[in-house]
Amino acid sequence: MRCLAATLAVLALGAAGLVAQGCGEDAGTAGGPATGNLQITYIPDQGVTPRVAVLACPGVNTEDAAACEQLESLSAAFDPVPADRVCTDIYGGPEQMTLVGTWAGEAVDTTLTRTNGCESDRYESLAPVLLPLVGGPGGG
Repeated sequence: MRCLAATLAVLALGAAGLVAQGCGEDAGTAGGPATGNLQITYIPDQGVTPRVAVLACPGVNTEDAAACEQLESLSAAFDPVPADRVCTDIYGGPEQMTLVGTWAGEAVDTTLTRTNGCESDRYESLAPVLLPLVGGPGGG
């Protein structure tokens, strides 16, 4: 009988841990819609007038809703490249995008460039989602 009681106690603790783990995370990743408000500024080249758009998530139209959904899995690209990361010294072009606002409750203020391999990776991961919103070239 003591063995059965101990087994039930362990199972109850395990279930409580699973419930607590699922409830403490960001609602945008727990099955709910992504939330955020981002101003996207796209500058194709120096001296060219920037193009600006605002993405509010959850999106109200089909294009915005799709972008919001795609950004959920790409939000790590909002983070700057760590200073100690080794990057290839390959220039990808003058394009840049600035993102300012909030995403999943966190402040976002970052500039995506193509100045080296690491920065180009960040830019290229978000370009297919964000460039169509600002009327940029088909995503990169």
